Amino acid sequence: MGAASSARPSDVVVDAPADGESFTDALRVNLQRLLIYAKSSDPLLQREVAERLANEAVRADRQAQIVECGGLKLLVQLTRSGDAEVQRLSAHALANLSALAGNQRAIAEAEGGLEMLVSLLRSSVPEVQRQAAKTIANMSVIATNMRLIADRGGLPPLVALLSVPQVKTRIEAIAAVANLAVDDTNERALVAAGAIAPILACLRPALPADFDLLTQVARALRNLTFTPAHAAVLRELRGVELLEQLAKCSNERVRSQADAALANVRK
Repeated sequence: MGAASSARPSDVVVDAPADGESFTDALRVNLQRLLIYAKSSDPLLQREVAERLANEAVRADRQAQIVECGGLKLLVQLTRSGDAEVQRLSAHALANLSALAGNQRAIAEAEGGLEMLVSLLRSSVPEVQRQAAKTIANMSVIATNMRLIADRGGLPPLVALLSVPQVKTRIEAIAAVANLAVDDTNERALVAAGAIAPILACLRPALPADFDLLTQVARALRNLTFTPAHAAVLRELRGVELLEQLAKCSNERVRSQADAALANVRK
């Protein structure tokens, strides 16, 4: 461990003033020190830094500040840690940061940023997978990011996450697929990769009582069946009856998305 590790990161940011400008100044002044902590071989130091950034990134007024001060570079380094908890906290921080439109572009443009997220999708830790999928879902509302994510290999691991047992992870993966499928090229690639079947499987043997899941499922099926040939795939998989059930849901968002998907199938 280097000499800088003698000072704990808790001396750096944790007690920063609530005032936004003061926080920014503190973060900027101490960021290089935090980068050294992030490179430390001590996972406890790495966890403390990652947790601090994840907590601060919950606040909308901090999200731009953290990236502007170099926090994104710091988090990309932390996600490469061999410690699963450091990866989870770093992925959580990235998911929080990606809620801001400007940060969605910044993450995509960061050196190694997209490659890092694709790698996290393949993690063996479900919560790391979930946070990475959530980040990609947020980023993929931007058209240019849709193609970049696909070009960096993001589609196959997302399709793989559609079948994991963890419902929260599946919800984020389905949301990401729904956003990415707005792009015609991505729609073709996702259907070819078999995305429709595991999404339909979320509705079998009975519709779950999770409106968030149902909304994302209906939205994904809508975007994946815009092309007539893809609507035919859904029909072959006997998904029309499931969409009809969704169209009777008590939740208005679920109903509207299911109705739009059914309109695609019945063209």
